[in-house]
Amino acid sequence: MKIVGVDLTPVASKRETGQFSRHVIIRLSTDEGLIGLGEMSDVMDWRIMYDLQDIKEAYESLLLGKNPLEWKNLTVDGRERFSMGGAIRAGFEIAIFDLVGKFRNQSVADIFGGSLKDKLRVCYPIFRNFTIEMAEENVKRVHRRMKEGQDLFRLYHGGNVDADELFLDSVRSRWGEKFVLKSLDFSRKFPWKQTIRALERLSQYGPIHLESVSDLREPEGMYEIRRRIDLPISEHVHTPELAFEYAKGRYVDIFNVCLSGTGGFTTAFQIAEIARAAGISCLVGTTQELSIGVAAQAMFGS
Repeated sequence: MKIVGVDLTPVASKRETGQFSRHVIIRLSTDEGLIGLGEMSDVMDWRIMYDLQDIKEAYESLLLGKNPLEWKNLTVDGRERFSMGGAIRAGFEIAIFDLVGKFRNQSVADIFGGSLKDKLRVCYPIFRNFTIEMAEENVKRVHRRMKEGQDLFRLYHGGNVDADELFLDSVRSRWGEKFVLKSLDFSRKFPWKQTIRALERLSQYGPIHLESVSDLREPEGMYEIRRRIDLPISEHVHTPELAFEYAKGRYVDIFNVCLSGTGGFTTAFQIAEIARAAGISCLVGTTQELSIGVAAQAMFGS
C-alpha cells in the first residue's frame, strides 16, 4: 500500500458560546482505495488559517509513495519536520494511524496493543465568570446540561471570585452532590499567591483537582500551591522534556495530555510512559475537536 494523494479541507464550527473554531480535515488517498482521515483541531484564531498549500506540500514530501504501515519511520520524520508539534503534526499522525487501522481492520487502540478500558468519563467546560451576569447564564447552562445527563464539569476561573461563588452556590443548591466539579482551571493566568487567595473561598466546593494553577513563568508556584493545598494539581504537558522536568521537580500530580498539544499519538504515549514511571496520573485533555479529533482522543485515552 502506498500513499498517492493528500487533500486538506478547512472548516469552521460554531461553539455554544457563539465563537468559531477553525479546523482542517486531512484525507490521505492510497493506491488500494483506502482513505485515511485526520484532523487539525481548533487551529489558531478564528480569523486566521494556516497556509494550507505550504502544509500540503510538506505532507506530500513526507508521505507520497510511502507505505503507511511503516508508520514508525513516518512519525519520526513528522516529528523532525513539524518540530513545533501541535495541530499540524497531530493531524498528520491521526490520518496515518487511521489508514493503518483500516488496512488491518483494527481500531487505532489495537495498533498500540489494545484498549485497557471501554468507557471514559467526560467533563463539560464552564467558561470564565467575569461578571455576575455571566455566572447567571452559566447556571442556566449547567441546569440544561444536567437535565441532559451531564454531571461532571470543569470551571475556568476568570479572577472574579464573587461570580464563581454565586455560580457554584446556585448549582449546588439545585443539584447537590449530583453536580460534580472535576476541576478549577486557572489557565496559568495568575500568580500563585493570587490563586491561593481564590482557593481559600472556592476549595469548599470540592473540586477533584486543580489545573494550571500558576503563571507558567514561575513553575515553583505549582509546587508552592501543591504544598499548601491538599488537592491534586494538573498541568498541560506537551513534550517529553517538560514531562521529565515536572516529574523531577514533583510540581504536579497529574499530566494533562492532549493530542493537539503533543502533536499526535507517539509523543503523547512517551509522556504517558514518563508519568507512569514517575507515579504521576494522566488525564486526556482537549481543545475544540470535531468528531475525528474526538475519536482520536478517545483511542489514546482507552
